[in-house]
Amino acid sequence: MVVAGISFRIYRAAFAPALAVFVVLLFSLQGRPAPLPPVVASAEFDQDAAAKIDRQIVDAAPVRTPGSEGDEATADLVEKRFASVSEGQVVEQRFDHSFEGEDVQLRNLILTLPGESARSVVVLAARDSASGPGAASSAAATATLLELVDKLRTSRHTKTLVFVSTDGGSDGAAGARVFAERFAERDLIDGAVVLWQPGSATPREPSLLDASAGSQSPSAQLVRTAAQALTDQAGHRPELEGMFGELARLALPSGLGEQAVLIEDDIDAVGLSSAGERPLPVADDQPDDLSAATLGDLGRTALLLVATLDGAAAPPQHGPTAYLNLAGNMVPGWVLALLALTLLLPAALASLDAVGQAFRHGARVGSALVWSASRSLPLLAAVLLLYLLAVTGIVARPAFPFDPNRFRVGAGQIVAMTFLAVVILAGYHAIRGWRVPAELPPDLVAPALGLVSAFAVLLAWLANPYLALLLVPVAHVWLLDARRAGALPWPLALGAIALSLLPMGAAVLQVTGRLDLGAGAPWQLLLMVGDGQIGFLEMLALCLLAGSLVGLVALAVRPAGGRVRDLRTRPQRPGRISDRAVWRG
Repeated sequence: MVVAGISFRIYRAAFAPALAVFVVLLFSLQGRPAPLPPVVASAEFDQDAAAKIDRQIVDAAPVRTPGSEGDEATADLVEKRFASVSEGQVVEQRFDHSFEGEDVQLRNLILTLPGESARSVVVLAARDSASGPGAASSAAATATLLELVDKLRTSRHTKTLVFVSTDGGSDGAAGARVFAERFAERDLIDGAVVLWQPGSATPREPSLLDASAGSQSPSAQLVRTAAQALTDQAGHRPELEGMFGELARLALPSGLGEQAVLIEDDIDAVGLSSAGERPLPVADDQPDDLSAATLGDLGRTALLLVATLDGAAAPPQHGPTAYLNLAGNMVPGWVLALLALTLLLPAALASLDAVGQAFRHGARVGSALVWSASRSLPLLAAVLLLYLLAVTGIVARPAFPFDPNRFRVGAGQIVAMTFLAVVILAGYHAIRGWRVPAELPPDLVAPALGLVSAFAVLLAWLANPYLALLLVPVAHVWLLDARRAGALPWPLALGAIALSLLPMGAAVLQVTGRLDLGAGAPWQLLLMVGDGQIGFLEMLALCLLAGSLVGLVALAVRPAGGRVRDLRTRPQRPGRISDRAVWRG
């Protein structure tokens, strides 16, 4: 049956591959590995000693911005403590960095305690603080790291233990990136434990951080082992992402903390935090906010986790490179990518078939496609302008993962967002975004918009298939404007568009809620665009998709009298059946 140029027979038949992928999904499920067997730690973490070190760091260097004198003084303290460990070897990684427009030289300090095996377990903590004394965050992490060194230096361990004090952790996790790139034995790392603000007096979830700065998942067995250790030592089960939350984090990679860049760099890592994923604001990171009891909970957890990884005969099982947890099983990421592609196929084939029919019968297909794609131009112009503002320094361009507390919304940020909004509105006014040209019939415009939206989702799939999976419903909305009775009334069209955007909107809310971004979420997302965390190909896809939705609304509000019903662009030859009759079936 053909209705308004759309072959719903083709549309329905094209769902067959998606059904086949659902079957493949059922057979591709992998059981989640059990946690590694726990062991008894050979030493007891001293929370009072760690709290004393924390206070010494804050008193001696209350200002520890990357590359500052306080940062250097703390590095000297750590280096001295590392050098006193006669059983170990100390290595320094120096690197150049830019902090708030100034070039600074930073350094990581690495203490290696050789074991019977070349396989290693890494404990990593940042020591700098871009804002405030960092009493419950970086100072607490450094103190915990040093106390762990004291407890593990003389204990028997099978694997090599590597303790890393990173610099630039508060500015894009710079030190963790350098460590991941330069550490010669990185392929021998069985797991990394990141100490992330472990001393807050007001603990809150999530206490176990497993999100990446890319579209990867951490080792499934490492996460379960860390969760078990936290439950045993802190007395509560950590709050982990649900299945949709995991999908949202793969679609919108936004992990904060140094474990995020390690996972992105293919190093299995988890973070331990007493204050969630988002860095503590300065007001909650003062000396009075330090809790020795909380420090003890996280310190004992790290000690037990290191001992468990050290005692394991084999590295923790990773599972698929990316996965979702479903009812005790893991869904591999490649199946989700394939599912996104097959769910896009019906809308793409239906629109391509309709546009192809129109082309064969002389319709102005080129004009319709150009008009459909041009609906994205104002949005694309705003994105390019944002890039220009970021490159010139008018808009901040922090390296991801950045601290949202350092880039709050103020008058300047409101002006910048307003300016971008004005550019978009002015662009749509210039191209008459609400107007469908009279010479373009809705029977052609709707599938042309559908073809553009399908192409946009395909671009998104090439950049990030998990993002494309969330956007697939949007590629099907155009079919509602391709009915025999004409386009939907505009209120219903808006409702249908809103429904198609629900998965993507829910994912954005999930991520912003997890990171506690609140009303500043739009600005933080713009910063992620400006620094390239959300890449250009993804933004091009989103602009094309949003532009096609604008075109669908314009089609829905188009007056009935303005709709042209003749698709012909040249005079009919005698005896020729009209193009309209052929296309309408």
